[in-house]
Order: sequence, then C-alpha cells, then structure tokens
Amino acid sequence: MMRSTTILALFASTFFGGIYAQQMPQSNVYGYNRFTMNPAYAGEQSCTEVFFSHLNQWVKVEGAPLTSHLTVNSRIGKALGVGGNVMIDKIGMLQQSAFAGTLSYGFTIARQHLVRFGLSAGYAQFRINPQDAIALDPADNIVLGGNQSGGTVHSEVGFLYQFKGFETSFSTKQTLQTFSNFGYTGLDGYALRRHLIGLMSYRFNLNEQFAIKPSILYKGISNDAQFDFNADVHYKNFLTGGLGYRMGVGLIARAGVNIRDVFFVGYGYEMPMQNIAGYSAGSHELIMGLKFCRKKKERGVDSLIVENQPIHDTIVEVQIVHDTLVVEKVDTVFISTEITDPGEDELNRLLNLASSNLEFVFDKAIIMRKSYPDLDNLVNMLLIKPDLRIRLEGHTDSNGSPEYNMTLSKNRVNAVKTYLVANGVDANRIEVGWFGETKPITSNGTAAGQAKNRRVEMHYINPKE
Repeated sequence: MMRSTTILALFASTFFGGIYAQQMPQSNVYGYNRFTMNPAYAGEQSCTEVFFSHLNQWVKVEGAPLTSHLTVNSRIGKALGVGGNVMIDKIGMLQQSAFAGTLSYGFTIARQHLVRFGLSAGYAQFRINPQDAIALDPADNIVLGGNQSGGTVHSEVGFLYQFKGFETSFSTKQTLQTFSNFGYTGLDGYALRRHLIGLMSYRFNLNEQFAIKPSILYKGISNDAQFDFNADVHYKNFLTGGLGYRMGVGLIARAGVNIRDVFFVGYGYEMPMQNIAGYSAGSHELIMGLKFCRKKKERGVDSLIVENQPIHDTIVEVQIVHDTLVVEKVDTVFISTEITDPGEDELNRLLNLASSNLEFVFDKAIIMRKSYPDLDNLVNMLLIKPDLRIRLEGHTDSNGSPEYNMTLSKNRVNAVKTYLVANGVDANRIEVGWFGETKPITSNGTAAGQAKNRRVEMHYINPKE
C-alpha cells in the first residue's frame, strides 16, 4: 500500500508538475542495437536487421518500468536506409505505445570517413489507469478522472560519423516538443521533452581474434544529464561482453553471442548502487536479433584472352567467388626457368617474388594478371616438392574501417590460396591468416608507405616447427 501510494504521488508531481522523470526508456544493451538510440544507424550494416528486446527495470519495485522494443532496419542501394520501431513502455499507471518510421542517408568522404543522417517520425499513445492506486487525497484529479488516454506525434533526428575504429553519433529524441492533453480538470497534461543522446567509441583490434571497444554514452535534457562509461571485449565475430558504470545508478554488465552471423542473443544486467539499491534486485534485459544479408550474385564462366602473352593451347577459366574475389585456373603453366629440385634459397626467392610482385585490383580481392607469372612459378615449385607447406598472411593499409580492412585482407589472402589450389596445389598444404591494418611494416602517412602495407606475405613452413 505504501508503494502504491508513493507511486501515485510521484506520478502526479512528476508528469503533471514541474519535474520530468524517465520519459525516455532506459536500456542496458543499446550497444547491440544502436538503431534504438539513433535513426542514422538505419541501414548502417548493409543488411536487414530485426531485433526484439525486453527490459524489466528495478525488479521488486512495484510499478517499475517495463519496456519492449521491436525494430527492423535495412539498406536500400548503397546509401539509403529504412527502418521501423514499435515500443511499449509501462511505468506505474502510465503506459506508452509508440511506433515510428525511419529514413537515413549515408556517404563517404575520401573512402575513409563515413557520414550518415537519419530522420524518424511516428505516433505515441499514452494511457493512464489509476484504478489500483491508493490515493491519500480522495479528491485527487487523476483518481477522479479515471482511465484516460491521449496521443501525440514524436520525431527524432540523428547523425553518425565513423573513421577507421572511431565512431561518434548524436541524436535528439522528441525533436519537436509536443504535448498530450488527457483532459484532467486543472492539469496541463503530459509534455514530451527534447532529449539529447551522444555516443562515442573507439575499437582497438588487438589481433585477428580479439578487439576492445571503450565507449561513452551521454543522455540528457536541459537541466539534467547521465553518463555511461563502458568497455567491451569482442572475440572474432562470435562472442562479446563488457562492463559499464552509469552515473548516479551503478554497474552494468552485458554479454552476447552471434551464431553464424545470423542469430544474436544477448543479456544485460544493471546493479543499482545508489538510491533504490536497498529495494531493487537490479534490472534485467534480454535482446534477440536476426540478420539477413543479401548474397552477392555469382557470375558465370567467361573466357579471357591474355594480351601480349604468347601461350598456346592454354585455356583460362575464370571462377568468381562473390563479386570481389577472382580465381583463374590455367591448364598449362609455363615458367621461364626450369626448376628440378629447388633448395631453400630458391624457395625463399620464389616466395619473395610472388609476394612482392603480387597486386590486386583497387579495393578488391581480384588478383591482377601481371602477378600471374610469379604465382605460376610458385605453383610449379609446390608441385615439384609435394611435401612443402606454406603460410599466407594478408595485410592492408589503414584506409577504411578496421572491420572492412580485416575482411579485405581475409578475401585477398583467400584469393591467393584459391588460385594456388585451382592450379593443383593441395589446400591442406596452405595455411592462411589475415590481420587487416593491425601489422603495418611502415608508416601509413604516405602513399608509398600505404602501398608497402598492402601485401600478402608468403612463408614456407619448416617441417621441424
């Protein structure tokens, strides 16, 4: 009874007086679905993403918030993003049901700087049910008014900027401050206040498996603010987990698992250390997601004519894996120098030549044709020595995001492996690794330095190792 009475009193003073409480739903797993915070994230992942989350806030506190989100967003073409959001939020006697549609647009500057803008608009309906409230004042306007409902439009504007591992975004919730009148006598109604959300993070790739991502989240209105300080660890694209501290509240812990890049499930827990810490068992939040990425069309088999290369009775078959990785199989391979039994020096020389003369089509995993002769010499050497095993390691310069560079280095090193396998080398004899931009051999501050960092290193594996 005491808690019900308190909730009614707080509700009346909070939502119809000069105090503004939690109008904007809280979340502990916003890092897993950033679209709920900012419309500019619609289509940012180039896939169709569907997420559902449910937050049970301040467990054991009667009338504490319960929030459910269902979101979907996708990319149309190269720049346009679309999305939708349905939310049900209940706190005490007040329940909010809202939906919104989103449009976003993105572009890149100098291939390294990604900028996106987003706009969201929708409708929110509010319901008040004071039936179970115990009022200290039987003449209270809210109790006498009975069940009430009202609605209003709401809007949101967002901005996103990404550069390599750095990311920052800003959005304004309820950009156009609106007002919902419930019809209570002598009360003004329910006003939606404009809120600002800011997120800043940086992803450090420790190696090809682990990355750490510290971040800061800001949420506030004109007279109040809240900060979250977070640090998350990512293992490949499979596991993630992190800890955070929410000012004025307490600690946050979260974890998630990504299954086959399609299904995601995560959990977040907020442990209060101040205010209601003695009454609450914390806040629990569950999130589930699906990601659908369009498969890139495969091209058919074409015949190529090699200009200025007098190879007779040689058929070149082009097999395209996705649309950025090309593998060519040459039925007849000619080498300029006959190799009968190459020693260690000759082996290293061929590996170094194949590595240093290897070039790809700009920003793709397509091997340029002028790289074929040295790769063909390497093929013949591997066929002559069937017990020899090699390792290929892919690297990029620092242009582009760390995630993009990691994928590009993976595709390029696999393009070389597939070329060798297509020409008769056993796949089990070739190990591969990819490191993106994490292992430069020189500075990326110049074009020459970037060119040296874009490479596929080749090493033979000593049988004794």
